Order: sequence, then structure tokens, then C-alpha cells
Amino acid sequence: MSKNCEECVEVTKDATPRRVSPFPRSIVGCKGFRTRAAVIPTFVLVLVGLVTFDLVMETKVEWHTPELAVLNEVSEVIEEGVCSPKVVDVSNVTYHSGHRYYYSLEQTETPAPRFRGDTTALCDEEKRNTMKYNYCLPISGRKDTPFCTAGDRSDLLGVRSPNSVCFASVLHMLLVEVYEELQATGNTPLIVFGSLLGAVRNGSMIPFTEDTDIGFVDKLHGTQALREELWRKGYHMFFMKIWRVCVAPTHPLAGRLYNPNIGLARSFAVPYVDLYQMKKVDEKNWDIQELQGRNGRLMATDKVEPFSQVTINGMPFGTVHEPKFFLTEAYGPNYMTPRRRRPAPAPKPQVVKAANNVTKST
Repeated sequence: MSKNCEECVEVTKDATPRRVSPFPRSIVGCKGFRTRAAVIPTFVLVLVGLVTFDLVMETKVEWHTPELAVLNEVSEVIEEGVCSPKVVDVSNVTYHSGHRYYYSLEQTETPAPRFRGDTTALCDEEKRNTMKYNYCLPISGRKDTPFCTAGDRSDLLGVRSPNSVCFASVLHMLLVEVYEELQATGNTPLIVFGSLLGAVRNGSMIPFTEDTDIGFVDKLHGTQALREELWRKGYHMFFMKIWRVCVAPTHPLAGRLYNPNIGLARSFAVPYVDLYQMKKVDEKNWDIQELQGRNGRLMATDKVEPFSQVTINGMPFGTVHEPKFFLTEAYGPNYMTPRRRRPAPAPKPQVVKAANNVTKST
């Protein structure tokens, strides 16, 4: 044994220096070569076994992943029955003004919302073309005063709970971005109905309504481009009797605004924008969609143009030449006095269409 060991020592001295083995000398002594020869194939077998096991498990996971996993790249499947949309990256969006709100929006960290059950449909971008209101981000929120008086979009940056979201704040955000996008696509937007009413009353949004109202002159130009530009910013534009816009599931603030307890959005139950056509029919009259004045939808040209401006939350917006005359025609002589609102009952499927004819709230 001593001779053999001495030979081993000589071999070691003459060989190329090796990294010191972590195993005991009893293992790597004279029988080191035979030991290594046995360890290498064993290691290979273990490695092959691990790779095979990983492939089997991966195949099993893919097989049992719900249909949601086949969605387009805008969503992420977190676990079975749960998905999260790919929200808009503000740093990649070009806005139409350098307002400090956009800087603060980019600095605000908001996790993407998680959808379960029926709301997983909101992870499928293709469904926005058919779901209409149902594809709007489910938002509940508040409409009470004084809490929601003078609601502003900047309020949304600090929201900690969906129960503290004011509809007026969301509506202000919608108003500004839809108005600016209309201008950018070659349209002439004008503030009308409830939005004009809030501007005339106190220069802000009406706190107890679900919608904001914007008119567009003549016809809507670049409709498809408008839809896509709004989508890139996190808004869902759809047609249901008229064009409407709401907050999409991909909005940068969706994780703050989303209420997971209300399911898919119902028609007219979330904050949204109504877009109304306003066109000059002759030298004497304008036709204003949805207006129910003394002359029906018609309003004298000198009451509409030249256009004027009103201010909402310190920002200027275009409107008709005589705002007070417009409001008198739309709401009557007491338009400055808010009306007591009665809670609207939950709509039944067979009467949803009738909701299109509901009088604008004041």
C-alpha cells in the first residue's frame, strides 16, 4: 500500500495542478480516478433526469393552463382563473400638453389590476370591439358633496381605495384627454350639457353625475385614429347610439380605480364621456344632437357661433357663443339650482335600450 501511495504522490507532483477537492482524502486518494469515473456518469444521469422532469412539469402546466393563456400580448396570466392586463407605460406616451399632472402620473407607481371570474374578459383586447360598456374598467366611487366638490384628475394620483374615488375626478380626467385628442385629430370640440352646466355654476365638474358631455362640429373626423390614440392612453371608445369613451382596463391608474367587488361594468354605471354631433344646417340654425329645447334640436346660429370659452378647474374649453341660453334651452330657467336626484334602479336586460333616452342629470 505504501508503495502504491508513493507512486500516487509522484503522479500528483508531476501532473498539472488541480483545484483542491472538497471531498475527504479517503475518497480522493489512490482510488480517485475510479471514483471520478463513477461520479461523472451518475451526475449526467441525474442531470438528464432533472431536465426530463422539468419538461414533463412544463408540459403539464401548459396543458392545464386555462384558455386565458392564449390571449394576446396585452395581458398576463398570473394563475389559473386570474389575469392582469398590460397597462399603459406613461413614459412611452406623448401627451398634448406639458401639464404637471403627466409628470406626476409617470412618477406614480400603480400595480396592474387583477381580474377574476367574468372580469378576466377585460384581459382580452379583441373583446373591446363588442363588449361596449362591459369593457370599461369597473369603477364604483363617490358622488357626494362636499367630499367630491371640485373634483380634479390630480386627486386620482393619491387614491388609496376604490371607495374613495370621486366620479367627478375621473370625469375631469376623461374630459381633458378626450377634448385634447379630438383637437389633435382635426375635430372641433365644444363643451355642452352637464359639463357646460358645471362650468357655468362654479367652474368645475358636477359631483353627482356619471358622464361628461362634449360636442363635435359637423362630423367626427378620423374616427379610427381617434379610437386608437385614446386606446394608447388607456381609454375605451365605443359606439352605442352615440360615440362614448370610458376608462379602459389598461389605464395607468387602473389599479387604483378598479373595484374588484362589482363585476363587469353595467351600462351608464361607470364614468364616461358622451360625444354629440353639432352641425350647421343653414344660415339660421344649428342641429344639436340630444338637445330638447323649444325648437327641438335646433338652436339659432347667433346663439352657437362665434364660439366662446368657459373654464373648468382653471383650464379653458371651447363652447357655444351663449352658454346661458344653451343651458336654459336644455334645462329650463332654473338651471343654476341643482335638482335632487333619485337613485336609479338596476337596469333590466330587456329595458337597457330605453336607458339611452334618459334625461341628462343636472
